[in-house]
Amino acid sequence: WMGIPTDVPDPGSSDHGAALIDAVARSVALTQGRTFVLFTSYAMLRRTAEGVGRLLGRDYAILKQGDLPRERLLALFRDGKRSVLFGTDSFWEGVDVRGDALSCVILTRLPFRVPNEPIQRARAERIEARGGDAFSEMSVPQAVLRFRQGFGRLIRHRQDRGVVLVLDGRIVKRRYGRRFLSSLSEGVTPHSAP
Repeated sequence: WMGIPTDVPDPGSSDHGAALIDAVARSVALTQGRTFVLFTSYAMLRRTAEGVGRLLGRDYAILKQGDLPRERLLALFRDGKRSVLFGTDSFWEGVDVRGDALSCVILTRLPFRVPNEPIQRARAERIEARGGDAFSEMSVPQAVLRFRQGFGRLIRHRQDRGVVLVLDGRIVKRRYGRRFLSSLSEGVTPHSAP
């Protein structure tokens, strides 16, 4: 199941951070932990994890990328009953948690790469020099691939089930959002609601 809350403000708005903390805390409480929360920014990861930790209290294990080595975090997550893992970059791919240990993946925003990174900028300049559109030809396809990888953290085996929440309304508000939605596996129907 895939949910897209329509009442979370778009990334970049002044009230996005507080709404993100609230949405993640509510979701984690409903799933009793067993949740990956994936970010594109370490700063937002830290702020959100701290806010969610304050709201949920000591009943939940808040595990943050950077606090421990990756394999240790994953072992704690798999063994914990009310665990929430906050990750970025390497947690979008190559992480295998099967079965009931993981029942919810929250994608906090569409995973566009930072456009002013030197390699990204050089590639964009090359595309635009030949008359192309760097956003459409490079940024969106890269983000769609990363989105699929993040989505795939939930379903690692045929019997795996759960919920993916996308807390970035641009996926339904912007024209390029259709490319993200059409990249999903057959049978995944997104549901948008407050």
